[in-house]
Amino acid sequence: MMKHIKYLKFALLAIVIGIFSASCEDIGPGALEKPDGQDVTIDTIFSSTEYAERVLFNSYRSLRSGILKNGRSHAIGQDLQEDITDLSHTFKSWGTAMTTYYAGGLNSANSYVSASHPDSWLAPMCILPYGDTPNKGITTFKAIRNCHIFLDHVHKVPDMSEGYREQLKAEARVIIAYNMTELFRNYGGVPWIGKVYSPDDDFTNPRLTVEATVDSIVGLLDKAIPNLPWQFSEADMSSLAGRFTQAGAMALKTRLLLFAASPLFNSPEPYMPGANAEEELFWWYGNYDDSRWQRAADAAKDLIDKIDIEGGYALEMPETQDVWGYRDAYRRGYYFAGNFSTVASRRSTEVLISIRDGYESQKRWGGGMYDSMLNYGGGTCTNEFMRMFPMADGTPITDPSSGWDESVDPLGSEGSGAARKFNRDPRLYETMQCINDNWGGETVQNWKNNQGGWAKHVAGPRRTNGSGSTVIRKFIPGWAGSFYPINDHHFPYIRLPEIYLSYAEAMAHLGNMGEAYTYINKVRNRVGLKNIEDVKAWSQEELIDQILTERACEFGFEQVRWFDMTRHKLESAFNQTLHNVWISKNADGTFSYSYPEINVNSRLWWTFFEPKWYLLPFPMNEIQKGYGLVQNPGW
Repeated sequence: MMKHIKYLKFALLAIVIGIFSASCEDIGPGALEKPDGQDVTIDTIFSSTEYAERVLFNSYRSLRSGILKNGRSHAIGQDLQEDITDLSHTFKSWGTAMTTYYAGGLNSANSYVSASHPDSWLAPMCILPYGDTPNKGITTFKAIRNCHIFLDHVHKVPDMSEGYREQLKAEARVIIAYNMTELFRNYGGVPWIGKVYSPDDDFTNPRLTVEATVDSIVGLLDKAIPNLPWQFSEADMSSLAGRFTQAGAMALKTRLLLFAASPLFNSPEPYMPGANAEEELFWWYGNYDDSRWQRAADAAKDLIDKIDIEGGYALEMPETQDVWGYRDAYRRGYYFAGNFSTVASRRSTEVLISIRDGYESQKRWGGGMYDSMLNYGGGTCTNEFMRMFPMADGTPITDPSSGWDESVDPLGSEGSGAARKFNRDPRLYETMQCINDNWGGETVQNWKNNQGGWAKHVAGPRRTNGSGSTVIRKFIPGWAGSFYPINDHHFPYIRLPEIYLSYAEAMAHLGNMGEAYTYINKVRNRVGLKNIEDVKAWSQEELIDQILTERACEFGFEQVRWFDMTRHKLESAFNQTLHNVWISKNADGTFSYSYPEINVNSRLWWTFFEPKWYLLPFPMNEIQKGYGLVQNPGW
C-alpha cells in the first residue's frame, strides 16, 4: 500500500469518456499526475466548479458493479461472485473462480493485480485495492487519495456555493467510506488512510483493529450524512443517478455495522488464532457483545424511520396479485422498468445505492453476461439454490403439505400459456431460467439433450460440459441479435429489502422475534408469500438461518451471498458438494429431472476447507514494505 500513498501527485485515470468535452481533457483528475512547473496545477484544477467536480466524479468509478461487462469487470475475472458460493457454479476451465478459488490457488503471492501480470484481466478477487489494470476503473487507494485531495482543496473553488461545496465534500467522504467498507469486508481491520501523504511524512501506518476500523468508517459516514440530499428528483435523475444520497450513506452504514456484528468478528473466540492476543484484534473484536447487534439494528431502524417520515423510497409493489404482477414488481425493484421491459430503470424506489458503471450496449464478447454465462456455463444455479425457494404461497418445499415432487414439474413451469402452474416463489423465475418460461419473447428450452446456438441458452445449453439446465436469468432479459439488449447499465449495490432483512436479523439475534417477523414479512409479502410466522414456530437459531435463506432468494447474483457465508462462518455452505438441476426431454414429450453431483471444476473446499477463506490474503509484497501490515491468519 505504501506504493499508493507515497507521493503527493499520483497518476489518476483519464476523464470518463463522453462526459467532458475534448477541449477540457487536460483539466481534471489526469492533470494531477503532471509534474510541478507544468501549465496545469492543483490551483488550476480547483479554480472552477466544473474542473473540481471531475476529480470527485472520477472517484465514483471505484464503485464496483457485479455485472460482467466488456473489458471491464468488477467480479472475479470473467466469473460472477455467486459462482464461488453455494448458489451457482461455473463450468469454464479458465475463469478465476476455477483457477483461484475452486483449485485453491489464491495466495499472498498472486493476490496483487497489475497490468504486467500475465493474467491481469483475470482479477483474483472482487476487490482490486492492490494494483492498477487498464480499463478496470479507478482502484481503491487512488479513489481514497483523490477524495482527500478534493477535501483539502475544494475550499479554493471560487464559483461554488457553500451548500454545494458541503454536499460534494460529503460525497467524497462516502466514497472513502465505501472503499474502506469493501476493504473491511474482504480483509478485516486495515490501515487507515486519513490524508494525502507527502514525501516527508512518516509512512508507518499499522493495521487498525476491527473495532477501530469500524468506528473510523462510521465516523466518516456520520459526518457526511447531514450534508447529502435525501434523494434526487425525477428531473435530476438523468444527470445525478448513481451519486450518493443520505439514504444511500445510511444504508452503507447499516451494511457495515451488520457485517461487524456478525459471528466472524463478534464471537467469544477468533475464527483462527494469531501469534498473540493483540494480533487477533485485527480480525476479531476480542469478545462477543450484544450491543454490536443493537448498533446495527439502530442504524437500520434510523433509515426505516426516516423513510417513513420523508418518503421517496419504498418497495416496488405488484400491480396485479398474480405471478406476473409479483415478478414484475421484483424486476422493477432490482433493475428493470415495468411491464417486463428490457430497459433499465434509472429510478427504482427501492435502490438505495446504484452503481452506474457506464452507459453502453453490452456485446456478448469480452466477458459479457451472454458470453461467459450462457455460452460457457458460468452462473449455473445449483440444485441447492433452487430448493431454497418455497412454493408460491411461501410453504417450504420440504413441508409434506406443499405437494412438491422433485420428479414431477419441480420448477412449476412445464406446459404452455395458462397451463403453466408457476407454483414456486416468483423470484425463482426471475433468478434462473426455468423450462418453458418466457424469455425475451421466446420460450426457454433448457433441457440438456437440446443443443442450443451460440450464447443463446434459451434454445438449449450450448456446451456439453456438464453444466446444469438452470442458468442465470437475472440481469439477462433476452436476446437482441449479437447484443445485450440493455443500454443503461446499473448495479443495485444496496436495496431497501436488505435494510429490512438486516434489521430483522439484528432483532432475531437480540431475541425480538416479533419485530424480526414484521420486517421479514415486508419482503416476503411483496411477492405473494405468506407471513413467516405462519410457516412454523421458529426457534431463534432457526429464524436466523431462515433469514439467510430469505436473503439468498431475494439477492441472488447481487453479491450478497458470499459475504453472508463469510460473516456467518458458514462452513457447511463451503464444504457441501453441490448438484446440478438436469432436465431431459423424453421421446413422448414429457420431462425427466435429475440432480447429479457436479463433477466438472470440483472445488477443493468440498474435501478440504480451511477457515482462512473467510478473509482474503494481503499481498506479500505489501507486507514486505514494512509499514505495519500484518497478514490474515492461514495465509
